[in-house]
Amino acid sequence: MSQRSFTSALLFGVTAGLRTMTAPALLALAQQQPGGGKVWLLGSRRTSQVLTLLALGELVFDKLPFAPSRLSPGGLSGRLLAGAMCGAAVVSEDQRAGALLGAAGALAGSFAGYGLRKSAGKASGVPDALVALVEDGVAIGIGVVAAKMSSDREPGAANLPHAA
Repeated sequence: MSQRSFTSALLFGVTAGLRTMTAPALLALAQQQPGGGKVWLLGSRRTSQVLTLLALGELVFDKLPFAPSRLSPGGLSGRLLAGAMCGAAVVSEDQRAGALLGAAGALAGSFAGYGLRKSAGKASGVPDALVALVEDGVAIGIGVVAAKMSSDREPGAANLPHAA
């Protein structure tokens, strides 16, 4: 089993913990790149487009005052599911382990992101929406690293499952 794919699964999970739809959107976009492999469904161009639109919508929605907490049962469940799905997708040699790593990363990312965002806003006096923009950048950055790791397979590592 590839440590690189396990790290990618964990990082996709952290990304999902920060921004639910950013992780699957970045994974789907990585699948569109040459040599990116093809994970069933995520390898579809249409799926990539839909997930990207959902991720962009989430980036906007997150700044609205009525957006629910990421730690609410629904919000947290969605983040765990997104992290688990991405983790399973990138750890093709042990999808259960990948899903667990993705979910663990999402749980950690959710609580750490919440705490850091609240602390940063309180300590700096910067409006929450601006702190959230920084968090957006962090989530995208972590997700890009995870996507790069998932597409730059180690020599001899199993490729992602191909779409039929």
